[in-house]
Amino acid sequence: MHQERILAIHDISCVGRCSLTVAIPIISSVGIECSGLPTAVLSTHTGGFTGFTYRDLTEDMVPIDEHWQTLDIKFDAFYTGFLGSFEQIDIVKRLFRDLSHEGTTIYVDPVMADKGRLYSVFGPDFPAGMRQLCEMADVIMPNLTELCFMLGLEYRDGPYTREYIASVLEQARAFGVREIVLTGISYEAGKVGAVYMDYSTGETGEVMRSEIPGYYHGTGDVFSSAFVGARESGLSLRDAVAAAVNFTVGSIIRTYDAKVDIRYGVNFEAGLRDYIAEVDAGRRGPSLIPATTDSDFRTLADVASTVWREAFKGIVPDAQVEYMLEKFQSYDAIREQVMDGGYTYLMMREGSRTVGYAAYVPEGDRLFLSKIYILKDFRHQGRTSAVFDHLREVARALGLRAVYLTVNRENTNSVEVYKHEGFEIVDTQDKPIGDGFVMNDFIMEMKV
Repeated sequence: MHQERILAIHDISCVGRCSLTVAIPIISSVGIECSGLPTAVLSTHTGGFTGFTYRDLTEDMVPIDEHWQTLDIKFDAFYTGFLGSFEQIDIVKRLFRDLSHEGTTIYVDPVMADKGRLYSVFGPDFPAGMRQLCEMADVIMPNLTELCFMLGLEYRDGPYTREYIASVLEQARAFGVREIVLTGISYEAGKVGAVYMDYSTGETGEVMRSEIPGYYHGTGDVFSSAFVGARESGLSLRDAVAAAVNFTVGSIIRTYDAKVDIRYGVNFEAGLRDYIAEVDAGRRGPSLIPATTDSDFRTLADVASTVWREAFKGIVPDAQVEYMLEKFQSYDAIREQVMDGGYTYLMMREGSRTVGYAAYVPEGDRLFLSKIYILKDFRHQGRTSAVFDHLREVARALGLRAVYLTVNRENTNSVEVYKHEGFEIVDTQDKPIGDGFVMNDFIMEMKV
């Protein structure tokens, strides 16, 4: 079995979690050989520390390249970060040419700016040089400041509209890259994350999480390293972005909760086990996984908040949807159903992403399918049938005679899907659920 070999080209700080001290352990944790080419050595990173030492290693990079060529070393992927000069950019271009094979993937994180400003070590002409490197890449991972500078656009602070970000991504098509991941994007106060686009397929999307107060050094390197590791492990673009966002947010939360000196970077080490598990799940593809942890319950509540508004739009009043979400599908409600109510919640996973869920509980001689919801973009792909096949097995194992569910009588699409899967309408009910709301449902049953 071939083991992927990546070359990470970054500086290295002896103290402080960033650059190579982040890239090598994160990428290696998912079974990829991560080699390192240091562009400089620092006693500490530059965020918050003073008096640090700095040794430029530009003059060592070409001899290293020449030595590797004598060994016929080739890399399956390159991953570049902070490059301190035009000379280093030119050397990295040479490395791409000398040490690639036909299937090599080039990832460029154009580290040079943030919050509308270039880093102080760079002059105004540097973005043009970095753009040339990006144009050699397959995948780029800029923040919005970096992308605006390379495109010659005026940077503006968020929150942004989706139309504006879409227009910027469209302009970045001129780079000729296959994929782009744009970090640090916010569409609403308190939420921040990454958006992505696959220019070859047109696929685009976003992964947003709650914003944690404060500024944390090295999180860009944590995100990019986790993304590269996940993408090179075979995860889809969407799942690799989700894995990187989850890992980065978890690292920030641990650091925020610990109230430690943030100059040393975020605690990513304690999250490696979960990151590895998420990447492994992504490698395995679609699956049904029981929800058992608080993290699972929060994920389900997030999915429910999206999918219920999709599923019930125009069927029941918006106020009733919001009431039902809070009463039945909030984090607290889901947790109580699982921990105290005997319910099993199954998360439908597409790689590392939860794209739907189902909940069931035995009732008498039948298995009650309380909920089954799938995000709009993942319907009509066989997931409903997979859940029903699973429920038949559960019901048979418990010695039950049937699976039954309730469905709103106005939800004609779902009724037809359930009929197609072998359910029959056996009754109707009008059930008050509080606050003056009533559920007007068919009761449908499937023999096992």
